[in-house]
Amino acid sequence: MVRLLLTLLSAAFLSQAQTPADPAALAKMLGFEADPAGGFPGGWSGAPKETISADDQVVHGGHWSARLERHADSANAFSVLTKSLPMDFAGTKLELRGFLRTENVTGFAGLWAREDGESPTLAFDNMQNRQLKGTTEWTEYTIELPVHRDGRQLFFGVLVSGTGTVWAD
Repeated sequence: MVRLLLTLLSAAFLSQAQTPADPAALAKMLGFEADPAGGFPGGWSGAPKETISADDQVVHGGHWSARLERHADSANAFSVLTKSLPMDFAGTKLELRGFLRTENVTGFAGLWAREDGESPTLAFDNMQNRQLKGTTEWTEYTIELPVHRDGRQLFFGVLVSGTGTVWAD
């Protein structure tokens, strides 16, 4: 699913460890191939938990995708899957890419990213303006945020609002 540009992530890990980051390890950390924990995508957090699961039947590549499935009686107005990284890298923009597939989404689905500093929300995008809804096949999507020098933490993932299902891979 979430493929921050490996060059950007390599730069992030280079600045922390001063050694080259292994692209395969980065891809594993950011994707959904880690063993699911109780049916939940391994290494990720999110809510409401009962609307999120690891899926081994509908995938774009690999063995697992993440599935966010909402019904009329689902808790909250949306479901969100989240991961975070320290913002310890340079550059002028951050690009987040992922493959999404939707089924009967009534609100909207999308990738999302938020850059926080001492005060929250220095930059934010959740693809709401693109109105990804209804039923769609696997498509790669991209969102971009400016890199703020005051940025300290990057939160990112996938979300679905309303009812329906989105898969991310």
